[in-house]
Amino acid sequence: MVKFGVGMAPVEPLKKVISMAKLAEELGFEHFVHADQRFSGEKDVFVTLAADALNTTTIKLGPCVSDPFSRIPAMLAAAVASLDELSGGRALLTLGAGGSGFAQMHLQRRHVNEALRETVTMIRALFSGETVNFDGRLYKLTNAQLRFDVRPDIPILIASRSPLNLELAGEIADGAVIATYVSKEQLAFAIERVRAGAKKAGRRLEDVRLISWVYTSISDDGRQAVENVRPFVTQALLNTSPEAYPVILDGFDEVLPSFLGKCRTMGRAGLEAAYQERKYLTDEVIKRFSVAGTAEDCIDKIKEIISFGINDIWLRCFSAPQSEVEHEKVIVPFAEKVMPRFTADTRHSPA
Repeated sequence: MVKFGVGMAPVEPLKKVISMAKLAEELGFEHFVHADQRFSGEKDVFVTLAADALNTTTIKLGPCVSDPFSRIPAMLAAAVASLDELSGGRALLTLGAGGSGFAQMHLQRRHVNEALRETVTMIRALFSGETVNFDGRLYKLTNAQLRFDVRPDIPILIASRSPLNLELAGEIADGAVIATYVSKEQLAFAIERVRAGAKKAGRRLEDVRLISWVYTSISDDGRQAVENVRPFVTQALLNTSPEAYPVILDGFDEVLPSFLGKCRTMGRAGLEAAYQERKYLTDEVIKRFSVAGTAEDCIDKIKEIISFGINDIWLRCFSAPQSEVEHEKVIVPFAEKVMPRFTADTRHSPA
């Protein structure tokens, strides 16, 4: 059975965000995660997750994603362990490279792969109840212990599109959150990187939980649904390592990789130029990196994802272009029209 989750940036009033957590739980979603972002109207992720925890009973909760630059690892461990206690054992932690608010806070992403490796090592040790002494290249801990009861197996996931970080997920994490890769060429590329990391650690691919993190919009007007996700897919493509372009963009205009590379160097102006572009960034490009369209379009894409053995799918929902609100316009029709095709639960079967 396929399990579905919902992800959202907590930009709406907290009472509305909480109502979305409750609605997601009622609709049968198994995970509800929040972007750990700032300075675009987002509430603090752990305050928001605590409010979610107090108003739900079964749905699993966590940040997706937190990073080790804006939130130092030991404090992340304390926050997630506290959320786990408050929620009755429903917390998880998804880590990634981050980037939100870095310019405002004068932060830099340096040695990301190593930072994630050290972070997972320290947090795992803190979750185990150990007194931790850690002398890493980037982080250090001396005689650090949480000193409260902690579930030692709180899941630690790594979310990425980067080949190196996908390998790291396969090597050391409980799961890999494969971000925005939702079509066969991309999924084969990403899963092979996870497999390589698992092999390095003497693990099998089956030992690593695979989660598909998908930009999602559903509408009777399939073209509008594609437009709803276009800004976010465009930004994701610009944030993707150019190393991956030859594989994930195979079959599209041969100029597309160089166009994206040029836009990457232009900062915000480049993002806007890419968003306005239609010659290279066609609807077909956007659809390859999203679950967007009519209900049948979404069903077809989910079938493609699960054909790779992925049975966890988390929706990053968009109800309109450049909008982070009104998630109910996506999760309700998705639960009614798409999920029953992939779950044993028939409570939300279409009429």
